[in-house]
Amino acid sequence: MTLAEETISLFNFIGSLVCHQRPDRTLWIGGHYLPVCARDTGTFVGLLLGYIMLLFLRRKEAKGPPNLYVSLVMMLPLWVDSFGQLFGFWTSTNYLRLITGLLFGAALAPMLVYALSLSALKGKIPLIKNIGPKTAVLDDNDSWFDAKALCISITLSVILFIAIIAIAGSEFPLFYWMLSITIITGIIWHFFVLPSLLLILALRKLFRKK
Repeated sequence: MTLAEETISLFNFIGSLVCHQRPDRTLWIGGHYLPVCARDTGTFVGLLLGYIMLLFLRRKEAKGPPNLYVSLVMMLPLWVDSFGQLFGFWTSTNYLRLITGLLFGAALAPMLVYALSLSALKGKIPLIKNIGPKTAVLDDNDSWFDAKALCISITLSVILFIAIIAIAGSEFPLFYWMLSITIITGIIWHFFVLPSLLLILALRKLFRKK
């Protein structure tokens, strides 16, 4: 096997830890199936978009949670589509799975960062501490990531959706690697690195008290 083939095999293994990888629900890009299904692809790409938006659009001095109404509008379609298909009300499509995943991920990133900023470990989690609010107050109405910022995220999610469906089915390998590296990085960070960091920090805090 070539190095590229071994890397693709590794990507597929990592993807299999979190996704069913059904071929009929997975996008074919750059001559290969992506490591996860269309909905998970959208979610992990959306998460990256959400983190990038936090770098530029968060309101640093605000203390309230991300705008809950717009966040709900962004996250609800994924649940509706998922459960609608699960209970047989309709059959979803890969494009619908992709756009609902993108919107969900873009809204989830600020929600996750804000939730971690409410914990006792706030300010200690690498990377997260650099984009989280200085002070998080759950009942404060001054949103740290407001409706305007989320609406920009929606717009960029739609642009990403159009870009991804435009390259779906292409044989250009660069598109595969761009998306797959984003996906795999997201899986490793959210399912392995971040939980491990939280556990280590929690244990350190616990033992210091003793």
